[in-house]
Amino acid sequence: MDASRRDYYRQAPMLQRQLGALLAAGVGVSWLMSFAVSRWLELLCVALLLLCGAGVFIVSARLFTRHHPTISLFNDRLWFRGLREQVVMLRNVRDARLVESHVAGWTRRSIQLRLADDGDEPERVTIGLDAVEADPDEVVGLICERAALQRELSAVR
Repeated sequence: MDASRRDYYRQAPMLQRQLGALLAAGVGVSWLMSFAVSRWLELLCVALLLLCGAGVFIVSARLFTRHHPTISLFNDRLWFRGLREQVVMLRNVRDARLVESHVAGWTRRSIQLRLADDGDEPERVTIGLDAVEADPDEVVGLICERAALQRELSAVR
């Protein structure tokens, strides 16, 4: 592998736990649905089953592709493969920082990149770190270091 490229992969055990929890929740909701007396409770159970099915689809897709890098950091670009692929040229990155958000007691960590923009508001790109085997501080530091190097090289040219 080229020394200028760093790859970060997904954690299989965490994805397996998420998949097991979603399957258990789906079985529990379908069991509850068999005792539902009200149509509103049935409708709520159907909505929860759809959410569990969507979660199983997303987590199983991540589990089956865990051997493919989720984040690839090259000398000149960052390639992120989430639900969609994103490529960010590092010479456009002005700032990278680690961001934590809390949703229903669950902490979600992500990297937020601020890109150079001539307009009023700079563009922001968020890279989720869900089940990614990486030290977030190391990734942010490496992004900042390589982005500064790319800006210096483009200023020289």
